[in-house]
Amino acid sequence: MKRRLLIILLLFIALISKAQDKECFGLYSDRDLYASGETLLLKVFVPVNELSGIVHIDLINSRGKIITGISKKIINHQADGFIDLPDSLSTGCYLLSSSTKINSRITVKEVYICNRFTGFPESNSLLRSSEKSLLVEKPWNEIQINGLDQVYKTRANANLTIHLPSELLTQIKENLYVSVAEIAPGYNSQTFIKSTKPKTNQNVEKEGIILEGVVKDMKTGEPFKNGIVYLSVPDTFPRFKYYITGSDGSFNFQLENYFGKIPIVIQAFDREEKRLLKIILSRRDSLTSSLTAFANWTITPELRKNAEDNIAAVNFRRIFNRQELTVLPPPIKKTDAYPFYGIPNEVVYPNLFIDLPNFTEISRELLPGVKFRAYNRIPTLQVFSPALHNFFNEQPLILLNGIPTRDLSVIKDLGSKEIGRIEISHSKRYYGNLIFPGVVAIYKLKADDTQLTESVDLIKLKLDAIQPEVILNTPIEHQQLNEMDLRKVLLWKPTLTPEQTIKLDFETSDIRGNFKLVIHGKTNDGSIFYKEQFFEVN
Repeated sequence: MKRRLLIILLLFIALISKAQDKECFGLYSDRDLYASGETLLLKVFVPVNELSGIVHIDLINSRGKIITGISKKIINHQADGFIDLPDSLSTGCYLLSSSTKINSRITVKEVYICNRFTGFPESNSLLRSSEKSLLVEKPWNEIQINGLDQVYKTRANANLTIHLPSELLTQIKENLYVSVAEIAPGYNSQTFIKSTKPKTNQNVEKEGIILEGVVKDMKTGEPFKNGIVYLSVPDTFPRFKYYITGSDGSFNFQLENYFGKIPIVIQAFDREEKRLLKIILSRRDSLTSSLTAFANWTITPELRKNAEDNIAAVNFRRIFNRQELTVLPPPIKKTDAYPFYGIPNEVVYPNLFIDLPNFTEISRELLPGVKFRAYNRIPTLQVFSPALHNFFNEQPLILLNGIPTRDLSVIKDLGSKEIGRIEISHSKRYYGNLIFPGVVAIYKLKADDTQLTESVDLIKLKLDAIQPEVILNTPIEHQQLNEMDLRKVLLWKPTLTPEQTIKLDFETSDIRGNFKLVIHGKTNDGSIFYKEQFFEVN
């Protein structure tokens, strides 16, 4: 009886494991072999039960270090984007990983990148991943691809029709991914599943990436409790967030619906002004904890020749600035009606008045109810409160181009020719648990933060937020015959609506070689299917 129960339990566990294996990330790139400086296109299918709204795709070297990466918003359990491969990459095998902050399972795809200045090494061997836990996909041979010839001439038009069987059409989950790209003979990359260290107390990224870290006492090196962390995003109306640290000194900010590179300033301070604090930002996990093994593999002559041709094509495209992608404008972020500190009581434009050499003179001549003085060479700033009939004892919130600053030395030498406007609030302003005894917001004519010096308690950075959408550029309609067309990706449709009949067309380039049309999709049970067909261009 016990033996029978044990067998049933083992079968149940096996079935659960099999179901879980289906629900993993599907990760695809347009090709398997690249040259440094190229653009890598990618597509991700996300598990249906994934709670995160953001997926991270990283390029990792053979030692597990993240080289570069992107963050994409998950829409209908899918995402697609691109990675610009740095010119500095050395020749070798690299790994693409797709993951979220809360998922302990990741999908990893192998790609090979040749440095476009050095090419393949002289040795005929290279290191490749020897991982055995491969991602299994289901070939769906009933998909019909009509009109795709076996051989095309260069610069030829191809018109094809994809027919999806009714049985499959009722099972498809969301969109299809279809691409046509050159393949590297003798090299087929592998995609496999890895498990990372269990992640605990992770915040779910719903509408944007999470920036997190820890604040420590500079003197003791211990996490600092009740430290105040400011995060500022300069804008027409500056964005502002704050966090009060707990006993572990940690903080986190979720940046909702920010796209592209955005300027960020993070500051931390002790509200009692007794301790100097240090900010340590967290890094995304790499594959160091579960790095796959690598083994020797022989470079074929066909692969070496393909890589050399690819490098020549990349160099040509770089010389003539041929852009492979067009970045689409990100969704318009709703504009605030007024800044986070509220509608100001006074707005002054110093550059419209007589030239005043410093902020002391500006405050005396132009700013009603603002007193900027230096006592024993230490500057102080106070704002008059009509309700108190006196000046606040505490220093107001001071903003320079939307960024809070507690150091008055950064504004004392600003003259009227440098300042566009100054906004003043004479009453207490409340922002969450924070109380500001008045506000003085200074906006320079030239929007920069060069006067704010980076230190252990102030970090300035350009943050890669959600990557905007892109489209693949098609050949110019009236392109001259003597202009080389060296596209290796002829068709890229990462979000194609599934229909019983799908018509597609593309134009071959001046690249001669072997190409592959591939269709990927996901069914309702979480499994991934594919259909591929090969042809030649000569």
